[in-house]
Amino acid sequence: MTLRWNAPCAVLVAAAVACGSSDVINPDLCFILVAQVEPAAPALQLGDTMTMRASFFQNVAPECLPSDTTVAGLRWLSSDTAAITVDAVAGRLTARRPGWAQILVVPVGGGRVLGTTVAKVLEPPHAESLISIVTNRTSDSVTMILADATGGIVRTVTLGALGSTCWNTPLSDSVQYSAQVYLPLSGATPIGTKWVVHAALGVTHTWLADIDPLSGALPTLHLAGVTPDRGC
Repeated sequence: MTLRWNAPCAVLVAAAVACGSSDVINPDLCFILVAQVEPAAPALQLGDTMTMRASFFQNVAPECLPSDTTVAGLRWLSSDTAAITVDAVAGRLTARRPGWAQILVVPVGGGRVLGTTVAKVLEPPHAESLISIVTNRTSDSVTMILADATGGIVRTVTLGALGSTCWNTPLSDSVQYSAQVYLPLSGATPIGTKWVVHAALGVTHTWLADIDPLSGALPTLHLAGVTPDRGC
């Protein structure tokens, strides 16, 4: 089963399990992660391997630590094994596809999260296309504009209500999406501009640009990168 956790969630899980234990006297004392996972936030190329390690923070109350803090007492998990697999015992990561995964260290036989970091697998250097899936989820017409790092317009489209399109365009160092909606009696009304920076394009070249309706307010432009990359 694939786990979908993020770092704040991991803190809550750790707190819920550790601090809910009858062994803990002061619940607030253990509302923390107790281990540092290294290397922190690693970036891998496809096929790369890397071995993680966990070191426990000093001055952590004994009741907040697992019963066995040695390597033998720890296990490793990946939140997305399609992107990154991990040897549960050795902590060795293997990059399977571009994307990211949360890497967690837990005690043997328990679900408490002791430490965590986010690892990412970069896009291959030879991947040169940007895929933009543009969707208008409103009942009005909208215009979406894609610009490159210099501000030059790469592509523009006007979509009717509930319309969608897909662009396959050259990859730029960074890109900008901007949208405007055509409301009754108001004409073209800008609703947002968002950049995808170089670091984000290093993880995925597929981006969903959605114009979503809001009750009683202007529609909003939502932008999200997805993995694995896909074509149009």
